[in-house]
Amino acid sequence: MTVERVVAGLLGRGATLAVAESLTGGQVSATLVTVPGVSAVLRGAVVAYATDLKAELLDVDADLLAAHGPVRPEVALQMARGAARRLGATHGIGTTGVAGPGPADGRPAGTVY
Repeated sequence: MTVERVVAGLLGRGATLAVAESLTGGQVSATLVTVPGVSAVLRGAVVAYATDLKAELLDVDADLLAAHGPVRPEVALQMARGAARRLGATHGIGTTGVAGPGPADGRPAGTVY
């Protein structure tokens, strides 16, 4: 699915989007804003690399982060939900992972959620 179709689908439903990025460092948001008219659906984005910011800004469970680290599918889901809630959107996207060059938090480079 192209980013244009995502934006059109949100527009057609009267839906809005919030983005929470860690691994992607703003690239998801940067891609979205290339679509004319995206401002009608994109509420905003948070780039939170630091683990403590995931908890403070995006409402990711601090106990989950302490026990398992930030590179987990549950963390990406909680980031998405937290961004949607905090930014007042109907939908959220969350990204987390390990870009490399080496492993981090017990996960190999290339792990993406």
